[in-house]
Amino acid sequence: METSYFRFDEVKPGTPEYEVYLEARYQVFVSELHRVEDACATSSKGLPIETDRYDATSRHFIATHKPTGSVAGFVRVILPSEVGLNVTPRYAIDRPLPYPDATDANIGEISRMAIAPHYRRRHEDQGKPYQGDPEGEMSGKADGFRRHQPELVLGLYREVYRLCREVGIDYCVAAMDNRFSRVLIGLGFPFVAVSPVNENVQPPRRVYLISAAEMERSFATRIADVMRFMQGRGAEMVGEKAS
Repeated sequence: METSYFRFDEVKPGTPEYEVYLEARYQVFVSELHRVEDACATSSKGLPIETDRYDATSRHFIATHKPTGSVAGFVRVILPSEVGLNVTPRYAIDRPLPYPDATDANIGEISRMAIAPHYRRRHEDQGKPYQGDPEGEMSGKADGFRRHQPELVLGLYREVYRLCREVGIDYCVAAMDNRFSRVLIGLGFPFVAVSPVNENVQPPRRVYLISAAEMERSFATRIADVMRFMQGRGAEMVGEKAS
């Protein structure tokens, strides 16, 4: 999929694009944030990469800034499998879940989502790769990279949503800090907390669960333009139109 300024592609293991994606993950999660231990793995170019055992059971997406060709963001969706989800060993998930039909077979995980540093909206967002309110505080700023972060953030979520609908995943979990979860919930994403806050991770985070069907209902009644964008029926967003 494409938007005005970004192209969103699924990257397949074994391709040069996949190596670029893993290199970008290393730069954010190992070098910058120190959230992931360096496994000392390298790409075919000899550059460090970040990878783990969940990559083999995931689908991977990268966002590219069309005018420059630079990596602007990325995300993976961990699919249900015998390997499990990344949040399971680190968080105490509350049971029963709020949706009776949510089972291990139809829950995926939104994971390794990040915005590249040059595309983050504010200086205070450094170290918080996926912070950002798609409503547009930066829509009038002169910085040509950061002003398009709303398009970038929702574009990544659109890839997640479309994949889940394609493969029959009805729910996704995601570990988020309070700030980012408030932003998404305020926009209409019906994330529901399903774990206590884990103070042993930095920043402290908890697990949230989202229903694809509930998201569709939420946007249909609150922000129809966003739902059209998520379903791929429009390349522009409300925030971009106002810029």
